[in-house]
Amino acid sequence: MSEKKMPKIALGAWSWGSGAVGGDQVFGNHLEKEDLQPIFDAAMQNGLIGG
Repeated sequence: MSEKKMPKIALGAWSWGSGAVGGDQVFGNHLEKEDLQPIFDAAMQNGLIGG
């Protein structure tokens, strides 16, 4: 059985956006998909594994 390779870091995105429990209510930010997409893309390009 092979071991699953896991990243050493995780990117928490549960509060991104302005939905029911999104960033506007939790952290007071006003970031939308257009603002956050470059962050997500950079993480994926640098080895973060999508789940």
